[in-house]
Order: sequence, then C-alpha cells, then structure tokens
Amino acid sequence: MVGGRGGIAALSAAEVASGVNAGDLSAVEVVEAHVAGLDSLSRFNALITPCAERALERARAGVSGPLAGVPLLVKDLFDTEGLRTTYGSSIYADHVPVRTARAVSLLEEAGAVTIAKTNLHEFAWGTTSQNPHWGYVGNPRRPGCVAGGSSGGNSAALAAGVGTLSLGSDTGGSIRIPSACCDTVGFKPSHGVVPLDGCFPLSPSFDVAGPMARSVADCALAFSVLSGQPVPEAKLDGLVIGVIESPPQVSPLDPGAPASGGGPGIKDALPKLEALGARLVEATIEPPEADVVPVFLRECALSHRTTFPSRREEYGPDTRMKFGLALEVPESAVAAAYQELPRWRERARASSGPDLYVMPTLAGDVPPIDVFEPDVRMAMVGYARLFNFLGWPAIAIGGLQLAGKDDAVVLAAALAWEDAYGSGAGV
Repeated sequence: MVGGRGGIAALSAAEVASGVNAGDLSAVEVVEAHVAGLDSLSRFNALITPCAERALERARAGVSGPLAGVPLLVKDLFDTEGLRTTYGSSIYADHVPVRTARAVSLLEEAGAVTIAKTNLHEFAWGTTSQNPHWGYVGNPRRPGCVAGGSSGGNSAALAAGVGTLSLGSDTGGSIRIPSACCDTVGFKPSHGVVPLDGCFPLSPSFDVAGPMARSVADCALAFSVLSGQPVPEAKLDGLVIGVIESPPQVSPLDPGAPASGGGPGIKDALPKLEALGARLVEATIEPPEADVVPVFLRECALSHRTTFPSRREEYGPDTRMKFGLALEVPESAVAAAYQELPRWRERARASSGPDLYVMPTLAGDVPPIDVFEPDVRMAMVGYARLFNFLGWPAIAIGGLQLAGKDDAVVLAAALAWEDAYGSGAGV
C-alpha cells in the first residue's frame, strides 16, 4: 500500500462485509480506518467533498448486506442527496442534489458507506483528471504523472489505500484509463446494465457506470450488487482469446492511436494466459462502415446545451475547446452516424470470433502531470473506447485489458487471472 496503509484499511470488500455481518468487525472501525486517510489525499487532489462525519453516522446506525461497512468513494458525477455534487465544474460548485443516483443507492442499500466524492476531469470529458477548478489529480504510484481520467480521483485514492470500492463512469475509457495509470482495477460493464439516472450525462449512447477497486474480486462483487447478476466462477481454461496488437478503429476514417513508440505491450501476459488454458489467436474487430464519432460529439453538445456556449468562459481550456468542436459537427455526419451505430453493433455481436479479446489498456505511457490533455488523448483512449462504441464489457487490471461480449465471461476470465497472478500482475 502506498503510504504504508494496512490493517483494517487493507481488507477487501468481501472481508469487510463478512466480518461486519458476522459481528466480528465493526463498521465504525472500518470507516474510521479509511476516513483517517482522507486528509492524506489532499496532496493528490483526489477528493472534492469528503464526508467523514456523515459516513461515521451511517456506520454507527448499523449496516448490513453484501457490502456491509465497505467504504465507498463516489465520482463527483453522481448525485448524492444532501451532499455537494459539482460534476467537476465551477458552474455547479454549490450544487446540492435532492436525490441520490440510483447506482449509488444500490451500493448503499447493500451496506456500503460513502466516505467522499472524488475529483474528476471536468464534466467527465478527459483522460487525465487535470481539473482547473478542483486541482490536477496526482498519481500515488507514479509521482509527477497524471492519475488518468476521467475517474482519476477514484484511482488515486484507491492506489493510496483509502476507500475499498469506488463508483466511476466510463464513456471512452474513463474507468479503465485511470486504473491503468494507477495500477488498480476497473470494470466497464455492458452498456445499459447499470442504471445511470442521477449521473450527469456526457454521451448517453456510450455512458456506463461501473466499479473500481484494488482487486478484480471486489469489482465483481460490486458489479453483482449493481446489476443483480451473480458473481461468476473464475474461468480461463478452454477460452479462445483474440490478441489485439494495435489500437482498433471506430470508423474507417479514424487513424486510431499511434501503435508505435507508445504504450506497454502485452507479450509478457500472453504466455500466462496460455498457462491458464486459454488458446490465443490473432484478432481484429471490423470498424463501422461510417464514422460513429459524431454520435458522441452531438450527444456531448446536447448534454451541455443549457450552459455551453452561454457560459463558455466558465469551462476549463481543454473542455472549452472540445465542446466548441462538438457544436461544429455537420448534420449529415450526425445522421449517418446514428444510422450506422446500431447496425455496426448488431453485426459485431452476430459475428463469430473469439470468446474474449486481450490488449493493453493504454496505447502510450502515463503522461506527466503538466501535459496538455488533447495532445495525449488518442494514446490514452486508443484501446479503450472501442468497447464503449460497441457497448461491450471490458476490464482493466492495471495495464492489461480484457474485453468481450458478455459481462460474466469477462469477469470470470479476470478472476481466473487474479487467482493465478494477483491484481498487480497486469502489463
């Protein structure tokens, strides 16, 4: 653990819940162990709104369920009743919602205890979590580097040993990119499986909520709560895994991220997968026949139509530039994209192919904290965004990414990897 945190603070979600439900562990002492570390996160700008006393009051009132007493970090994109929610923006600096996002409620109803709202890239559109309003999120594992984005506060806190679970959102890699940057774990479920009401939208056709943690097992447990699906048995033996060696395209016009001079390879992971009984094959995923990125851009513009461009100067420099570009997409390109997206998704799901795909999470090295985000954006999203566009699940175990068509298959494979090699054995 970074900073030497251990003991109760190092327990897994399953260990905490089991102990609390059995009466062998107090939810109060678990929450106390984590809120004691909240102040230490200030050097990483990982939090926007800590809520230590509120968390302790809930723990003292008693909790039960599959996540009983588990300290939860919530990305500040999700509404929390009575607790400030800024969406990473100065525009909403004093916003206090009157309801709680459904995904947060599901975790809390299962016994989780929210201890803080975490920092993020402004309005969740960015890969670095360099927030001009709430501070640039630093990386506990790689000093001087970004924590990744847009759910960077989650991964930074987890990497520093504070919080057991976190709830993030992912529109083009925003759960997986920070997990790779900070050597944690993040699972992006299939599109539509986890409810998004009460989460500020970026692009609803691609937005997904999902868990982040220090282990695959904790992500799987949280996803079970969020989705109502059982935690799958670990399995890699007998699966056919397609190896994707260069960043995939999301349209025939898209050059993709640079395949050379950049990110970590996966060559060390491949023999480990084979040792667990998987069969590896070369693989590609056919891109759509028309550019589908205009769907994303149009939806981003629509999500902000009440504040952009009318309050343009209150946006940070990189998001201001992006939303400006989103307003310029031709109507003909938007219409073609909306026609092609469901057709492409249907063709991809119906196609034969491997059971899973493996590739790096990032197509480049983790950037320095002072980088200009648009300069590295393609290298950060190159391997991740395809699965948002397809709507498929994908998990980042640090720098190793597994993806496929089925949530249970992806999680089962990731659990088997973790059982054999641990959650820190990604590329």
